[in-house]
Amino acid sequence: MSNQYDVIVAGAGVIGASVAYHLSAKGMKVAVVDAVGPAAAASGAADGAVSVCSKRPGPMTRLGLESLRYCHGLAQESGPLSGIFAKRPSYYFSTSPQEDQALDDVSHRLADLGDQVTVLADRQGLSPMPGIGPIVHRVLEISGEGHMLGYAAVNAFLRARPLDTFWPCKVLEVGATGNSVLAHTDQGDLEAPYMVLATGGGAKSLIPALPITPRSGQLIVTERDRLPVPLAGELMAGAYLLNKNKRQATLPNPPIVIAPLASGQLLVGSTRENDGDPSRTDFKTVQRLLTHAANCYPALTHLRIIRVFAGVRAAVDDGIPIVGPLDKAPRVIVATGFEGDGICLCPLVGREIAAMIAGQAVSEDLQSLSPNRFREGRMAS
Repeated sequence: MSNQYDVIVAGAGVIGASVAYHLSAKGMKVAVVDAVGPAAAASGAADGAVSVCSKRPGPMTRLGLESLRYCHGLAQESGPLSGIFAKRPSYYFSTSPQEDQALDDVSHRLADLGDQVTVLADRQGLSPMPGIGPIVHRVLEISGEGHMLGYAAVNAFLRARPLDTFWPCKVLEVGATGNSVLAHTDQGDLEAPYMVLATGGGAKSLIPALPITPRSGQLIVTERDRLPVPLAGELMAGAYLLNKNKRQATLPNPPIVIAPLASGQLLVGSTRENDGDPSRTDFKTVQRLLTHAANCYPALTHLRIIRVFAGVRAAVDDGIPIVGPLDKAPRVIVATGFEGDGICLCPLVGREIAAMIAGQAVSEDLQSLSPNRFREGRMAS
């Protein structure tokens, strides 16, 4: 290992890969380390939705919109996301008054954001779109959102610029003194003026006071879609929005998402379980998800299930990611706790962290994600 680096990036998921790409684009020499390898955790299990509507109102929605705009730029012919990111419609549906309210909230928020993401149609009544079951009485069709597979985005970012990569290579300890940061790994030591900690739930083992919870979700994969009218975009229940953005413990129905994959298969999910165990699936939970998904989208009953697994996301107590330098170790920059928002936010977060390290201006909304918000007795760096 060489110690001649400007920045060490720990974590080769979508956030770490984007950060590394943007730092290298600014002429910095970057080392990327990962305990397993690229997209080995949440980034490899994600459905790939670049979604603005699923973000919390306020800074998270604005950051999602700006990142979506930036995705379009990076997807141009010479950009790293060319052929990876694509615009596609999204569908948000309701089966209860509570979910209706969630859809109303989305519609009102988008009306205030301009014309990048818009409500293309608000279908109400029985069978409002092909394949939808009678249990669904309203569907918002959203134009302007997009899709990119997490592992494809990771590989694209890592290959687009010269980077030194090390895996499997686990960071065991981080020390910051004076003008340098020392990363002690199981493969040797790395030293640089800055370090970016983008290791998802693994960040807590290095910074124990970070309020991060490993939250697992049950996921189901079907065989390739053989349906007469394929699903054109992600189908998301209002209950998912309630569960994710308002942290409602009691939901009218399971918070399902049905997402078409680039492989032609469908991904059905997902739950939010605080056990954070990727080795365990729960039959009753999967059964409940699939039963409600089949009632909402009966076409699923024509497809076989070929895989059930649990993905683990890094979640923060207040539901907002942690991005920014540690108060007492400003050369260590944390970027973790995205809990499903990493796919959408990774381009913008990578750009802004690179600007931060280069001493340039950073988005005001991104500053609201700073770990300093836990200062008052909740976190000591």
